[in-house]
Amino acid sequence: MDLVDTLRNKIQALGDEECVPGLKAVLLHIETAFQHLSRGQENGEDTAFTDSIYRTNQAFEGSIKEAYRVLANKDPGRKNPYEIENYLEKNSVFKPRVLSQLTTYRTEWRNPSTHDYKLNFDESEAFLAIVSVSAFSCLLLDQITERVAYNMAQAKAERELQAAIESISAARAAGLLEWVTELCLHFLPHSEVDMRSGPARRQAQFIGGLSGYMATAAPELAIQLSPTFVRTGSDFLIAHGDDLVVVETKSRYDSETLRWALTRLQTVLRAHKGITKGLIILGMDGDMRQLRLPSFVPGADIILLIPADARVPQELMTHSSQGSLL
Repeated sequence: MDLVDTLRNKIQALGDEECVPGLKAVLLHIETAFQHLSRGQENGEDTAFTDSIYRTNQAFEGSIKEAYRVLANKDPGRKNPYEIENYLEKNSVFKPRVLSQLTTYRTEWRNPSTHDYKLNFDESEAFLAIVSVSAFSCLLLDQITERVAYNMAQAKAERELQAAIESISAARAAGLLEWVTELCLHFLPHSEVDMRSGPARRQAQFIGGLSGYMATAAPELAIQLSPTFVRTGSDFLIAHGDDLVVVETKSRYDSETLRWALTRLQTVLRAHKGITKGLIILGMDGDMRQLRLPSFVPGADIILLIPADARVPQELMTHSSQGSLL
């Protein structure tokens, strides 16, 4: 994997957002850090490795500032790095994986190089610093993308809510699963997902957009991203009081992806007795239709959203709650 290309693509996907010039500066610092590393490797200039880490420090602090701009919706111009980091940590702004990378880079590279002016770094340390700050920036960009999509969808929901209010109200009266499904059906035709991008980027755009839409259209709903009971970031949980719906999403539809999603959902519902409702969304934009699936877990209620022209294998539509999905 080319880390620089990965970062560049993530930044380009943000278009003309206010944070983009600062993120491009972060990318330039990382590119220059790689150049210093190459100079040290090729010419035997040991000081080049320390120069490389000074550049990764700049990339680290630039990433923090742009995160503060987007995730906290505050201007970083008059804040020093300590104040920004302190705010982001105390207010639990970062997701756990992002926070872990922040702590690693700050502890192992930024703080030692800042506070000990006599310190010199070798080739291995410079390489690890570049990889560390690049990983941090990549994860942070996914969270920034999610928030940008959230903000865009929230604004869109405010414009469209009145036109959809009657059907949403009727679905709400039918129950939480129907309510969430109706909200998704209204959101999906306008979902701002770049289907040419990678899975993680599409997922961040979709979940951020859907969260922003629901925050406006149904602010009483609570959305928990990456719930602790799943091992991947592809699921989320929607709650209204004690009523819960677990949601599984994938960017494309085919029969194998459907089987995989059903198996995942079956595992969650069987392991957590308090959750009896599930929604599967296969496809992240365009016209969709909904199907109610047979209950493959006793007492469970499952709705499937798929592209309007997609076909579901007959055996899945007639599946017994006691049978195997596979």
